Amino acid sequence: MTNTQTPATRPATVMVVAALVLIEALAVLGYAVYYLMHLGDAGQLNFGGRIFMLVLCVGAAAWQLSVAVNFFRGRAWTRAAIIVWQLFQVVMAVTYLQTSMFVIALVALLIAGGALILLFAPATTAYLGDRPQR
Repeated sequence: MTNTQTPATRPATVMVVAALVLIEALAVLGYAVYYLMHLGDAGQLNFGGRIFMLVLCVGAAAWQLSVAVNFFRGRAWTRAAIIVWQLFQVVMAVTYLQTSMFVIALVALLIAGGALILLFAPATTAYLGDRPQR
């Protein structure tokens, strides 16, 4: 895959995976905003720890946004970042399936599974340069 491909030659699987990763990034950013609004609430962490967690959430959202954009552009290095994030999300979702957050966990699990499947679709791997174009 060369980075000179036009949007017309970009497979639908690439656009869907990029959109799913973008949705995940926005979800993490939304959680960071929620966390910021409740920064002063009592909890297990001291204030320094809460600030660290907030910075970590914002950093994760920024990283995922970068990965989504660069995957859409056809950068092959993004595949590893997407795989790691999706596997992390699967572990977290399975953990939360038996809680009151069942629906959110199920949605996260479906998004992660869909992204992983589409990431290895023949059209996606060809777009990233792993297979010859036909």
